[in-house]
Formats: sequence, structure tokens, C-alpha cells
Amino acid sequence: MHLRRVLVTNNWIQLALVIAAMVLINTWSSSHFFRIDLTADKRYSLDSSTRAIMGQLDKPLYAKVYFTRGLQVPYNNHEQILIDKLKEMQAYSAGLMSVTTTDPTHSRDLSQEAQRFGIEPIQYRYESSAVSELRKVYMGVALVYGDKQTVIPAVTQTHMLEYELARAVRSLLSDEERQTIAYVTGHGEPDLLSTPGPIEVLRNRLLENHNLIPLNVDGSQPIPEDIQAVLVIGPQQPLPDRALYNIDQYLMRGGALGVFLTHSKPDLRTLRAQNIYHGMQAFIGHLGVQINRDLVLDRVHNGQMQFPVRRGQSVQSVQIDYPLIPRATELSPTHPMVVGLDSLLIPFGSSVTLANPMEPTIQAEILASSSPSAGRVRSIRGIEPNVFRQLIPGEERGSWPMVAVLTGRWASYFSGKDIPPAEGSTDDVLPQPTINDGAQARLVVAGSADMVANNLAFMLNMADWLLEDESLIAIRSKIVNVPTLSALTPDQHRSIKAFNLLAGSLILFVFGGIRLFFRRSTKASA
Repeated sequence: MHLRRVLVTNNWIQLALVIAAMVLINTWSSSHFFRIDLTADKRYSLDSSTRAIMGQLDKPLYAKVYFTRGLQVPYNNHEQILIDKLKEMQAYSAGLMSVTTTDPTHSRDLSQEAQRFGIEPIQYRYESSAVSELRKVYMGVALVYGDKQTVIPAVTQTHMLEYELARAVRSLLSDEERQTIAYVTGHGEPDLLSTPGPIEVLRNRLLENHNLIPLNVDGSQPIPEDIQAVLVIGPQQPLPDRALYNIDQYLMRGGALGVFLTHSKPDLRTLRAQNIYHGMQAFIGHLGVQINRDLVLDRVHNGQMQFPVRRGQSVQSVQIDYPLIPRATELSPTHPMVVGLDSLLIPFGSSVTLANPMEPTIQAEILASSSPSAGRVRSIRGIEPNVFRQLIPGEERGSWPMVAVLTGRWASYFSGKDIPPAEGSTDDVLPQPTINDGAQARLVVAGSADMVANNLAFMLNMADWLLEDESLIAIRSKIVNVPTLSALTPDQHRSIKAFNLLAGSLILFVFGGIRLFFRRSTKASA
């Protein structure tokens, strides 16, 4: 009887201890938690920059998801991915963020509410075995923080979702004015505000965070002080000396400059290469980097281009792999502009060379180089794809630097020279004398203008870096690209095929041998 009483008492004590432990664990976990992400690059964990942004909340943040349910591929799981990401952010908000989800499709009041936030219905093609029709659906989220609000009107992709949400929350937290990026015009450069196609996507992304304006640098007045970054993209005619002078003085004041110059462009009508003279070669060389007059080609790692191909009696435009659109696969492992990217497309690009020795006040780094399978040629005439099937006479093989980044203090290119006059201007009074010794500045130089439209993530990263606003680069870079699969070599292919054919039989043979050995051992012992 005594033993039974002891056992019952021990059982009650154990039960009480379990209950107490559960209460303590739940109390502790309400303010302390951890999450496990087993992916190699922590793709499904919030970046530290996102967590830091959520930690800055000091009042409630309301996330209102307006999403039509029952969408088909490829949008069938977008709502769940969005909610999961918002819940992840909510976990780091110290209880200040709430998430609500609504389907406003069939409710007039909810539809009007979504549209007041700026979430408009989008056209969506619904298809089934019996019907194919266009429907209006909602796929957006509104974020409200005090008297401020912002919106992601349509979540049509999810690979940059964390960046989009973090950018939106940070815009609610920031009271700073939008920074301004200017692009040089007047020499045949593309107009970033009106050019359609891939440039339009870049433009819309830049306008989400920054002001984007055209800039005439040929006049008598200097580049305005309120411009935080300047882009020179593909001038087709030589820049006058006064334009170079204004760009030089902007850099001397500590500006940020991105230069994308093309030496050769394709003429698809004649299928020949046209030489371009932009007049910036000596100026860029003075800054410590030379854009060589060559073309880099890669027959293994490249992009595609449309070419007319005759098929029977008709001529069709066909996308084909094209060596003159090399894919730069050798990227800096540490620089924030390219960390997380697996390659850059650099159409009709030239190699770059850093000065050796470099001025002691300048730090320079190669951001992107072509793959080791690439080559470069000093000049070409025809650009037909079949021209590049074999090695071209004079072609040099190897990995070639194509994008460089420099920071530091430069001496003026115009030091000791007269100030160039502004063409066609009678008012040439400068607000200040020439600056000969510059302040700390930033510079990116690439030997291709067409890479601007073909590398969205890199261009957005570069904009943030030029503006010294790098807090979102890690978020964007972590998720923009899923590494591509590499083609198997013939030896690897044979090895895998042999393994598939023989591995199963070999395992069965070994297992049978072991069973046979134990059976004989058992009989012998009996």
C-alpha cells in the first residue's frame, strides 16, 4: 500500500512538472523564438536588413491583403507566399504589425475599399475545359502606418517579394526626400523616361524609390547640387569638352557617376558592326580605367538575339544563341552590387583595363568578367551568327574584365587647363572656380550600353550603391536569381548513366551475399 502511494505521488509530481514546464516554455516563446531554414542560402529567411527595418516600428503597421482566391497557375500560390512573408515580418515587429486578408472580387464595398488604397483590378485569363474568358481579379496589398500608406498594387511575381515589402515599409518609416538620379541626354543616348521595352521596366523600378530626370551637360551651368547620381548611357556622338568639364566638376564635388559606353553596335539591316565615337575615352582613362576598342564574344555562355532566318519561301525572325552577347560569369564575391547574382549579360561589350599603377587615392575593383571560354577580337565587320562558329583570326582567348567600380578622390581632368566654352552660349559665368582636387566620389564603368536594359537587378543595386543606400541591396540580391543548372560533361553523363544502370543490381547482389553468408553461418552453428 505504501509503495502504491509513492508511485501515485510521483506521477502527480511528474504531471505538475510537465505542466509547469509547458507554461514556462510558452511564456518564454511568446517573446523569444527561432526559425529554421534548411536552404543553403537561407532563401526563406528574412534578411537582417528586413529584420532591422521591422525593428524600427514604433506604432501599429496594418497590412491589408486584397487577393482573389482560386487563381490558376502561375498565380495559384501567390497569395499564400505573400501571407507567409508578411507573417514572417510580423514575427519581427514586436507585436506592432497585423495582417488581414480579404477577397474583394464579389463585394462592391470591399472592391471600393481596395481601390481607395490604389489596388485596381487587373485582367486575368481564366481557362477551363468549358470556357476561356477574361476576369478582373485583385492581387495587391496595402500597408498603413499612422497617417501614411503605400501599396503594392499587383503581386504578379514572388522572387523579389521580400525586397518589395521591405522597400514599402522603409518608405513609410522614412521622412527623407526622394533622391534624384539624372541621365545625360543630347548625344544620341536613350531617353529613360520614354524608351519602351526592357528600359521601361528599369524606369518603373527606379521611380519607385527615386526621382529620374534627363540632364543636359553641354551648357554653361554646372550639374545641380540636388542631383545625387548621374548616368551616362551609350552616347552616339562625341560629348563636347564643356560636357566633360561639367561631369568632371560634378565628380570633383563628390558625386556618383555610372558610365556605360559602347564602341560597336549592330546594324541589323546590313548585318554589319558600326563603330561609335563618344569622345569620353581620354576622360575615362584619366579616372583610372580604359575601355578597350575590342569586342568580347563567348560561344558557350551567352544570351540570345533575334535574326532573320529563311525557311522555305519565307523569312522568319528566330531567337538564337549569339556569341556577341557574352554572359559574364566571373563576378566579385564580395561587392554588394553583384553578390547574389550568378551572371550579367553584356551585349556587344568591350573589355576594360584598370590603370597600373592606380593612383593611391583610388580603390578599384573588377565587378564582372567574361567566362574563361570567352574570346575578344579587335574588330569585326559582319555580325552574322555563322561568322562566329570558328575562331576568328587574331581572337584572344580568356576571361576579360568588363565592368569596374572605383571609389576615392580624383584630380580634375581639367587641372591646369582653360575652362572649355559652352557651345552656343553667351552667358558663361561659373558660380565657382574649377575644383582641382576632388572629394570622395563613386564611379562605375562598363564597356556596354546595352547591358543597362538586360540586367535589372544589377542596375537597381548600382543605383542604391551610387546613392550610398545599400540597406536593400542584400535583400534584393538574395532572391533575384536562382542559380542556373550547368550542362553535364560527357564523362559526368556516362558516370551517372552507369550508376543508374548498375547501382540497383549491385545493391541487391551485396544484400543477397550478406543474407547467404548469415544463413550458412546459422546452419554451421546448428
